[in-house]
Order: sequence, then C-alpha cells, then structure tokens
Amino acid sequence: MSNGTGPKSSSKKSTKKITTVKEVRETKSVPITVELNILKFLINERPLIPLFRILKKNKELHTRELLITMGSWGYGQSLLKRATNLGLIERKVKKDKSRGRGKPRIYNSLTNKGREVVGLADKVGYAK
Repeated sequence: MSNGTGPKSSSKKSTKKITTVKEVRETKSVPITVELNILKFLINERPLIPLFRILKKNKELHTRELLITMGSWGYGQSLLKRATNLGLIERKVKKDKSRGRGKPRIYNSLTNKGREVVGLADKVGYAK
C-alpha cells in the first residue's frame, strides 16, 4: 500500500516542445522612466510637496512671506534648505529701492525640475 510518498515506477514524463517568438517588438519607455525617477523622489521627499504648492500658486515669495504662509518657521526653513540643495527651488537676492536700512530680501521660486515634481504630485493625487 503506497501513500504517494515513494518514487513512482510506472509513470512516463511527456515532453512539450516550447516554441519561441522570433520577432520581439520594442516599446519606448523613456517618458515613463523619467516620471518614475520623479515618483521615487516624491516618495522620499513627501514633506516638500506643500512648500512646492505654495510656490506654484504664488510664483515668487520672499522667505518671510513663504514661512508665514506655510505656518512653520524652524521646520519650514529646514524644508526650504533641503529643496534648495536638491535644486528644486531657486533663491534670488533682490534689494527693494523704497526700503531704507536692512538686509535685502531673498525671493524663492520653483525651478523647472520643481514644477515637474509638483505637476506629477498633482497627477498622482498626493494629499492637498
């Protein structure tokens, strides 16, 4: 009496002939890979998205206005610094003529790469 654990003596294996397709069509995946790199970036740098959305809406803000709009000073400055180091935000020094003494204002705006990131975030549907 065998319970199926031993070797079978009277069975033959049938071999199937595998056919391969000779022509393989190539597809272009360049636009997808570019968006995948941006998507990987979105996953790793998700806290930057609200900052990008504020700058997208207002085009250009000086640092104090930006941080007040975000409602965050210390954490907002660290996000601003991180985005600047990644090349997603551009900072320009502009001196206002009407102001007397004091430091010139630094205006922040999105770079083209930053616009791509926030555009993809809107397409993907990151929480607003």
